Amino acid sequence: MDSSQKHIRTSLLALFVSIVLACSLAPALAFGTPASEKQAEAEAALATLNSLQEELDKASNDYFEALAEQEAAQAKMDEAQKRIDVATLRISELQTQLSTRARSMYRNGVTTFFDILLGSSTFTEFATNWDLLDQMNEKDASMVQETKKLRAEIQEQKDEFARQEKIAAEKKEEAEKVKDEAQRLVDEMQATYDSLSEEAAALLEQERAAQSAAAAANAVNSINSNSGGGNSGYLPPADDGTIVGRAMAYVGNGEYVWGACSPGEFDCSGFVSYCLTGSYSRLGTTYTFLGWTEVDDPQPGDVCVNEGHCGIYVGNGMMAHAASPGEGIIVSGVQGGMIYVRY
Repeated sequence: MDSSQKHIRTSLLALFVSIVLACSLAPALAFGTPASEKQAEAEAALATLNSLQEELDKASNDYFEALAEQEAAQAKMDEAQKRIDVATLRISELQTQLSTRARSMYRNGVTTFFDILLGSSTFTEFATNWDLLDQMNEKDASMVQETKKLRAEIQEQKDEFARQEKIAAEKKEEAEKVKDEAQRLVDEMQATYDSLSEEAAALLEQERAAQSAAAAANAVNSINSNSGGGNSGYLPPADDGTIVGRAMAYVGNGEYVWGACSPGEFDCSGFVSYCLTGSYSRLGTTYTFLGWTEVDDPQPGDVCVNEGHCGIYVGNGMMAHAASPGEGIIVSGVQGGMIYVRY
């Protein structure tokens, strides 16, 4: 081996050693502070984010419940106004009838019922006029009484209108406050993400993955114990036209946006609503879904729900859901405490 070959061999060896040293030192350089501190930072961030997400999901429920109550109050206002309009029109008709007959009697020179009776030339005419006047008197009295009743109803409906108007205003104000609180929570969550170091952020994702894996294992065990077999199949691919297909189509492609139910942007109940119907309109909140028929043999396409969160069951103990602003639309284990309901 000549000197040039020895030189090349020595250089290659030195390069190899330097690469090995660089690789072995990289973790130490990347984690300038002890790993335990980064782990603690990630765990604290995860706990904060989970807590904020629970509040955010509750805020979504409260917001849309308030909007629904505002809409209901507005509908009752409209109903009251319709009844007021109908009663007002009827009063106008009654007054017209009474006024028309009064004017007719005046034009005919008749001033009182006695004039009609005394103007009778025969007993038969007198009896006929008496019956006629009696009927007219009853009709007049009936119209007057109906008018009084309608006026009372109008006042009652005006009071109801005012009451429902107040409720609608209160619910609108309540919804705005919830919306502002939700924005504060979103900002706080973003601040938590922004405060994390790169290392802690990586550990945070590991913690989340571990939580999802544990939740999936618990869900599978629960299903197996309840049904004796469970669903051990693979996760289905995106396939438009089915509930699960619509859910899977947005996994990894959709964002969590509070209060949203629109293409690519959902909160948890908005996402479930879209998956179930294929329409970007909200069916309700988790409170709504909790009132649906519960099933103990969950099938892909059922809804997983508790008081704070919901998702679409896709099989194998997993659900697709709008998880959080940081995660978007994901598949993870069915959360503890959830029930399964069918649309």
